[in-house]
Amino acid sequence: GAGCHQHHGFCEHKCCVCYRCRAGWRGSACDQCVPSPDCVHGVCEEPGQCVCERGWTGARCDREVHQCSSKPCSGNSTCVETGGAGGGGYVCLCSPGYTGENCQLKKGPCSVNGSRCQNGGTCVNTSGFDSRSFCLCPPGFTGSVCEMELDVCEPNPCVNGGRCVRRDPSYTCVCPAAFSGPLCDVSLSACSSDRCVNGGTCFNDTLGRIRCVCPPRFTGPSCELHISKLKPKPRARAAGPGHYAAAAHAFHKLLRPPEREPLQPSGPLVTRSQIICFTVLGLLTCLVVLVTTGIIFFNRCETWMANAKYSQLVRQQRDLLLRASDREQHSLNIILPEKIKLSNYSKHYTSI
Repeated sequence: GAGCHQHHGFCEHKCCVCYRCRAGWRGSACDQCVPSPDCVHGVCEEPGQCVCERGWTGARCDREVHQCSSKPCSGNSTCVETGGAGGGGYVCLCSPGYTGENCQLKKGPCSVNGSRCQNGGTCVNTSGFDSRSFCLCPPGFTGSVCEMELDVCEPNPCVNGGRCVRRDPSYTCVCPAAFSGPLCDVSLSACSSDRCVNGGTCFNDTLGRIRCVCPPRFTGPSCELHISKLKPKPRARAAGPGHYAAAAHAFHKLLRPPEREPLQPSGPLVTRSQIICFTVLGLLTCLVVLVTTGIIFFNRCETWMANAKYSQLVRQQRDLLLRASDREQHSLNIILPEKIKLSNYSKHYTSI
């Protein structure tokens, strides 16, 4: 009819009101399109469109073009819109003492008033709205603003009479003549010019012991032994004035690691409880052997007696049969279970 859109609705022949619209259209005449479901402030020309109304932008028409009207910038900052007529963007020009995208963060004292840390300390602000600050002090200083200087030589780290001298930010130990090391903890008094012979070099190890570094062909605690004179002899002989038996013994003792002495038992090899345990185990073993032997012996005796009784019965039966056959003069075959062999009793019969 004339009141119903001819392409977007359905009506009866004699009625001008649409009783049903096609998908994507609405209204009494089915002439209004349905925008996309997520369209907030928009209209459509075709079903599913979202054409933003004046003052709105975005794919869903949900963002105001003039966003500064909602005052997004905090801290009395200035809002400036960007992006032209349809952009919808803005920028916050922060007031002094504020920072962040919307000027929501308050600057700390380090940024507002400058650093108050002394002696090269670094001022650090805490995050967020907290206005406190603290100082990171360099080595050798301490205090809330790094105002106090640390004495690295108090207490004195040097030992054995060493004198501590400050070398910022650390220290150095000036040691007496008999000691050395970073803390004057290495003794040098035992090392003398005649401590090591034959060109050996004396030194103190980390444990404070005296050592000699011997040149080639020399050994011993003081490099007093010549290696060429310490070759082992083919036959052991008593050491005399002109022999090196003692030196050879000392040389081999240096070359070979000391042998460990065999461990001596701290108590008796077998205790009383062990003896009792062994005795009980032996008695149990003997009892088991005797019981097993008795069982085997009684089984054998029972078998032997049964066989003997059975043999007696077989012999009695055989004798009875033989006497009966002699009276009747007939040929008789006798099968003896205890002796099975071929026996010919007549020319006509053979028994097994």
